Amino acid sequence: MDLLKQEPPENESRQHIETVTLESKNKDMASVLELLPQQKEFVTDDGLSDTLTLQLDTVQVDVSSYGSSTRAVNVTRSYPNLAGQDTSYIPKTIQDGGRTLTLQDINWRTDNTASLDGHAMGDRFTAVATYSGSATSSYVKGYTVTANYTGTVSRIALNKTRYVAIFEGDGPAVDAMPTEADSGSGFQFNWAYLLVPLGLIALAGGGM
Repeated sequence: MDLLKQEPPENESRQHIETVTLESKNKDMASVLELLPQQKEFVTDDGLSDTLTLQLDTVQVDVSSYGSSTRAVNVTRSYPNLAGQDTSYIPKTIQDGGRTLTLQDINWRTDNTASLDGHAMGDRFTAVATYSGSATSSYVKGYTVTANYTGTVSRIALNKTRYVAIFEGDGPAVDAMPTEADSGSGFQFNWAYLLVPLGLIALAGGGM
């Protein structure tokens, strides 16, 4: 009369480690932990899922990128005891902290005066030279954070099929046992069960 198909569930579970990677602007642990929840839902590629827990000892922060900035640098140098205000005494470039700076301006200062025909004339000078250039410095722009989440993932696996055949008729009861088979194999049904009520019908017809 009827044929029922049943798929009883089976549970599949295993330990799982999920590694997450994300970007952070800061490297201090307080800022990093704000990006990492203590627990997180995960689904594996083959369909197992559950809530995994953060392993604090696996949290790692590494520099991911650098930036650079440029600023102006000005340096003054004094050149005393010069015989005259002659710019040839002054170097046009200097080295400062590994940078090459270029002469931009000179201020002269008289250090000593001498009398010439009743007039005071400067005979010793100090040159105060200003040099300028640029300095480039690098800084960290961002960090990469990696951490592991661990736990047990599971799923309900419908990998078996049960068939139940229901019979109806008069006469002796027929015990039709359920047949189990893997979902990958073909269904094997004993058709002799159907011959029992058909045989009774044929006997009754022959008697009439």
